[in-house]
Amino acid sequence: MRTMSFTEPKESKEIEESLVRELQAGNADAFEKIAELYQKKIYALSFNLTRNTMDAQDVTQDVLLTLFRKINTFQGKSAFSSWVYRITLNATYMKLRSRKKELTVSIEELLPSFNGGGFQQEKIQDWSENTESLMFTNETREIIQKAVDQLPEKEKVVFLLRDVEGLSTEKVGEILDLTVPAVKSRLHRARLFLRKKLSNFFEEYSREEKKK
Repeated sequence: MRTMSFTEPKESKEIEESLVRELQAGNADAFEKIAELYQKKIYALSFNLTRNTMDAQDVTQDVLLTLFRKINTFQGKSAFSSWVYRITLNATYMKLRSRKKELTVSIEELLPSFNGGGFQQEKIQDWSENTESLMFTNETREIIQKAVDQLPEKEKVVFLLRDVEGLSTEKVGEILDLTVPAVKSRLHRARLFLRKKLSNFFEEYSREEKKK
């Protein structure tokens, strides 16, 4: 479920910055190249939040159009990729609001016993260490996805950016305008919720495997 941490190579960053400057200067070809770089990432993040193919496609179109129209408002105070992710999140949340989708689960209700720093005091078995040996069938993926979908919005977006998109903690903080400790706290809460939610399933799976 977790991807490798994404580190942008210096060469790629320089190419991207060059494309941004070209697009700001009116070079339409530069937009096509930027769209190629980000289209899949925009779609993936939006789909993981909306769980709807048509909505994710709409958001992708909206974000790319926004990038084209508002490229001159990008001042380079943060990384261009962070700007793209912020626009994607805003567009996705607008789509969710238009669908009147309610994300009202309280993580405090689901996971009591947090200490003052937002970290869980209860010791829960960590099934995630054994997940590499599991055969992730369609059924397993569906169970994991359902658990992710139940995450409260604030924890869910941090989990998606950090563990699914593979962005660094610092990058996630830049995108969401959060401190590194705040990102870590939300990520911890998200992982713990998923671990607790899925532990019964994986324990049962392990027992079945041992019987074979």
